[in-house]
Parts: sequence; structure tokens; C-alpha cells
Amino acid sequence: MKRFVKVLSLMLATFLAVSVFSVNSYAMSAEGEAHRRQLTTEEIKTIYPMFNAKEYAKMYPDVKNELGEDEKALYTHFVTFGIWEQRQPSVAFNVDVFASFNYDLQAAYGDDIVAYYTHFATHAGEYPVMPTKYNALRQGRMIYSVYDFVKGQTGPKKGAVPVQTVNYHPGIELND
Repeated sequence: MKRFVKVLSLMLATFLAVSVFSVNSYAMSAEGEAHRRQLTTEEIKTIYPMFNAKEYAKMYPDVKNELGEDEKALYTHFVTFGIWEQRQPSVAFNVDVFASFNYDLQAAYGDDIVAYYTHFATHAGEYPVMPTKYNALRQGRMIYSVYDFVKGQTGPKKGAVPVQTVNYHPGIELND
């Protein structure tokens, strides 16, 4: 009986360790989960041209390891989970940068992440600078999470912490 309890305890400890400390491509922050909703067919079609499967797989090896390199599977992941996790559809678009650069859209869309995607997808030609973290750094701009904006308000909500500044820019290598 003692041996059975030990084995059972070990199995339970292993299960808890794996489930608590593992992060896979389907794990989502509480903030992302709070904003998550089903996209409409129109939104899915509108956003699709912004998606680059090869770049997405390269940027997110956890997703590639789970799903491989199939474009349909990767895009399905993006519209089901990736958008809400603030994963980017390609190297040419960063939703946080786009939201941070466009004060008029902050007031109109607030933290509606899909609205920023669909707006850019339908108005991309109107923006001379690609909304990337590198371009934001070159311009010396602070970048906030799209979830830090409030409808009807310009600028991030009080107490928001930038996700990128001139002195803090994770994932960007400077070549001096």
C-alpha cells in the first residue's frame, strides 16, 4: 500500500509540474483570454493578406513545433489564439506599434485588437512607415500594449507600462 501511495504521489507531482510549468502554443494570458472572441468570416478574410506563414513559424517556434509549417494550420492558430496573445502575423506589422502610433485609432478602438488589424488591412497604403518595433525604436517612440488603450481616450490608461522604450527593446538587436 505504501508503494502504491508513493507511486501515486509521484505521478500526481509529475502531472502538476508538467501542467503548471509547461507553456505550449495554446497557453494564453488572462488578458488575452479576457479579450478573446470568435472572429467573423469577414474579419478572417480581411486580416489574411497580412499573414505570412513562413515568418510566423520562424517568429514562434513553439507554434511551429506543435503545428508544423502548414499555412492553413498556422493561420488558424493565429486567428484563434495568436491575435489575442499579441503574436504578429508577419515581420511587417506589429499591432502594439500600430496602436501606439495612431492616437485617433486609440480613441476609436480602445483595446479592440481586431479593429486595429482590420483597419490596417484595409488602409495599409495610407501609412508611409511600417508599424514594426524596429521603426518605433528608430523614431524614439514608446510602445504600449494594445490592451492598454481605452475607447474614447487618447494615450494609454493610467499606470500602463510600455512594452518598448528607447532603452528597453526586447528582441531588437542594434547594429552600431
